[in-house]
Amino acid sequence: MKPLYIISHVACSRPGYFCEYLDSRNVDYVRVSIESGESLPTPDSLSGLVLLGAPISVNSDQPWIEREMALVRSCAERGIPVFGICFGGQLISKAFGGRVFPSSTIQIGWHPVAVAAQRHALFNGTRLPDRFDAFEWHEESFSLPPGAVPLFNGDEAGNQGFLYKSCLAVQFHPEVTAEIIEEWAARYEACVDKPTEGIQDYREMLLDVDTKLAAMRQMTDLLFEWLIERSRQIS
Repeated sequence: MKPLYIISHVACSRPGYFCEYLDSRNVDYVRVSIESGESLPTPDSLSGLVLLGAPISVNSDQPWIEREMALVRSCAERGIPVFGICFGGQLISKAFGGRVFPSSTIQIGWHPVAVAAQRHALFNGTRLPDRFDAFEWHEESFSLPPGAVPLFNGDEAGNQGFLYKSCLAVQFHPEVTAEIIEEWAARYEACVDKPTEGIQDYREMLLDVDTKLAAMRQMTDLLFEWLIERSRQIS
């Protein structure tokens, strides 16, 4: 089986729990750092693609963004699964005709997300809660590309996830660990030192964090499993 490729855009955006899950399922993967100048893979070299977050806009003029969108389109044409997280999800949206725009409410911390497609085959018949709390950190949101299937919605930020062809995009962060949350809160202290309706402070983000992570993972493990099963169909 060809490896999964995990694209990291900046050092602080790590795959975290996602790699723990892949290791538990004995899945081979390769990590690529855009910040370090490493090259994107070719579609023929991978069985699946994961796009992590980034503290920049998909609408910025970084030349690698266009190259990454071209890779996503090529993967979709071949049926190769792509999983985009936050910035990565926004990039998938834009790659297929969606819009990325400033959110009406900046979200940092734990926020409720509603499941919009309870019976979708992606969830493999699992009985799902109507809502769950997901960890968010974003100032922009995405629209659904034409023909996309909505999977998750948020009360404040609208679209939280969709499926388009072989591409799965989410706005929230299923990969975070308690350590990653602590690191982000320290690195971007100016973002959380003045809590608002959508922005939680450091203490609130870490309150009962292990319980919150476990509850989120009951949902997001299904997304990781979808990626693994789809990738195993790629020869």
